[in-house]
Amino acid sequence: MLHHASFNARDPQAVATVLAEMLVATAVRAPSPPFPQGAWFVCLGDDYGSLLEILPCGTVLDQKAPLGIGFDPNMRLRSGSHVLLSTPNSTETIQGIAARMGWHCELVDARLFKVLKIWVEQETLVEFLTPEIAPLYRATFGWGGMATLDVKLRDLESQMAAAIAAKAAVQSGHREELADAVSS
Repeated sequence: MLHHASFNARDPQAVATVLAEMLVATAVRAPSPPFPQGAWFVCLGDDYGSLLEILPCGTVLDQKAPLGIGFDPNMRLRSGSHVLLSTPNSTETIQGIAARMGWHCELVDARLFKVLKIWVEQETLVEFLTPEIAPLYRATFGWGGMATLDVKLRDLESQMAAAIAAKAAVQSGHREELADAVSS
């Protein structure tokens, strides 16, 4: 069970407020200390105490720093981390909020499920499962999907490898055609 996740933002209060709107949750300023000044929580108010910690840009988790929180003014905001969240809002509602904020948003078909990707402040990936797309995700990764999950993943892997190989062959053919045209 995931209870909380954290990520950095240039404007933690604005990000927390908008994510709270998207999730039908509550944004509240984090206590400082122990959190850095300007940190915010997005509290879902569910039975698990789920929340997001939105930390000011430059905040890093450092075991040697006081309270485990340090500062790196050269911190990169883009990373390999992201979070996938369920929301009671529709896909259209989330897309509208993202558009209002100027955040890139796309509905992606990952073949086993669909997901709505939002690039918060154009730097941090937060994905959403809306009521209309969540059932397929749960059918794949929930308890009911565990018996066939590995078979589905290997099938997807084979399909994707074949698609990538076909695309590379087409691109290679175009390069050869272009080289022939240039040398003529």
